[in-house]
Amino acid sequence: MNQQKEGEKLKSHKPRNIKNHNLNVLRSVLRENRSLSTKDLSAISGLSVVSINKLLSELVETGEVTIQENPAITGGRRASIYQFNQHFTHFLVIQFTEKNQDIIALFHVCNLFGEVIEEKEFTKDELIWDLLKQNISVFIEKDPSISSIIFGIPGVEIEDKLKIMDFEPLSHLNLRQLVQEKFGIQVIIENDINAATLGYAVELNTSDEIYVSLYYPENYPPGAGIVYDGKLFRGKHGLSGEIKHLPLTSNEDIFPKPKEILVKNIHEALQVVISMYDPTRIVIYTNHLDFSKDDLENIRTELTQVFPYFELTDLRLAESFQEDYLRGLIHLGLENLIHYIE
Repeated sequence: MNQQKEGEKLKSHKPRNIKNHNLNVLRSVLRENRSLSTKDLSAISGLSVVSINKLLSELVETGEVTIQENPAITGGRRASIYQFNQHFTHFLVIQFTEKNQDIIALFHVCNLFGEVIEEKEFTKDELIWDLLKQNISVFIEKDPSISSIIFGIPGVEIEDKLKIMDFEPLSHLNLRQLVQEKFGIQVIIENDINAATLGYAVELNTSDEIYVSLYYPENYPPGAGIVYDGKLFRGKHGLSGEIKHLPLTSNEDIFPKPKEILVKNIHEALQVVISMYDPTRIVIYTNHLDFSKDDLENIRTELTQVFPYFELTDLRLAESFQEDYLRGLIHLGLENLIHYIE
C-alpha cells in the first residue's frame, strides 16, 4: 500500500515538473538567442516542435514571449519568429562598494538580458536604513516591473543578520526581512568578492575548474571568493573566504596598509589558498594602486620554491573588480528569475 501511494505521488507530480522544466528550457534558450523560430528552438532545446508550440502559447499569453511582426519566409511559408521579452520583469541590483576610501552604493535596474537600463550612485549618507528604504521606493514606484532586489555587500549575512558588514549603519540588521516586509519582493544578498569571483568565472564560461579571488580594499579588511564548477562555495554559515580571520603575521588592522605589509599579507594568503584548494586560477583585486604586476611576479617566484611539485597556479592581477562584481550580481539575479526545475 505504501509503495502504491508513493508511486501515485510520483506519477501525479512528474508531468507538472516536466512541463515547468521545459518552460524554463525555452525561456533560457530564447533569452540567450533573443529570437528564434520553432524549428530553431527545437534544434537547440531538443524538444519536439509539437511540445514547443504548446509551451509557446503559454509564454505568449503571459507576455514573456512576443511574436515578431515580420516573420521570416522559408520555402514559401512565413515562419513565426518568437522573441524573448526582456522587459517582462526587471530586477534591481544594489552594489555596495568602496570608492575614494569610503562606502557608496550603485543602484542598477536590469532587464532579462542582463542589461543595465538605469543606474544611480548614492553616498554613504544616503544608505542608512530609512534613506535606503526611501531610495528603493523611488525605483520601484518608477518601475513596478521590478520583482526582486539583489544586494552586493562588503560583508556576510549570518543567521539572517549582517553580522559581518563594513558599512556600519547596516551592521546586524536583518536586511532581507526588512526589505521583503516593506516591498513584498524577493531579496538576494551576496558578499562582494563572492559575486566578483562568480562574475569572473561566468565571463570565462568554463566548468569543472576552481577559481579563487582575493580582494584588498584600501580601507577595509580583505576577503576571498571560491567558485568550483560554476558554483559559489560559501561554507555552512557563509563564512568561507573571510581571510581577515587567518592568523597571518601581517593581518594587523591597519588601513590603508603600508605596501610592505600588503605584499606580505598577499604572499601569506596565497600560500594558504594554494595549500587548501589547489585552484586552477587565482585573481587578485586590489584598490591599492602601488601594488603592481611586478610585485605579484616576485611573490610568484617565491611561491615556486614553496610548491615545486607542479607548474604554479595561474596568478593574475585584475583591474576590473567593479565589472566582475556587477556581472556576478546580475548573474545571480537572472538565475533567480529564469532557472531550471530539475
